[in-house]
Amino acid sequence: MGWSNRGTGKPPAPRTARRLALRLSSDKIHHLTGKLLKLFQEHRQIHPVDDDLVYRSIADVLYNNMRAEDEIEEEVDALLKQHRGEIEAREMDRGMLRAKMKREIAKKRGFVL
Repeated sequence: MGWSNRGTGKPPAPRTARRLALRLSSDKIHHLTGKLLKLFQEHRQIHPVDDDLVYRSIADVLYNNMRAEDEIEEEVDALLKQHRGEIEAREMDRGMLRAKMKREIAKKRGFVL
């Protein structure tokens, strides 16, 4: 995705950095990415040709996954807001409803939470 040096370069801040930061910080993603790359390098049957490309690809997958989950969260927020009156009138558990909506939307998108 365009960052040049895995040692010092960091990918651009995501749209919803506040939420993403609660799950995995950029530093944590880079730490996990390095660990995964090392596992690939040490595996007898995997021979990465371009370590930097593999590193960037792993980081991209992690960031894209978090962005996809964020989009699901945003859709859930919009639905909860849209139906707020009904939810309050029926005294529904917002937390339970949020979790159920998130699972259903993820399932429809083929996204594994």
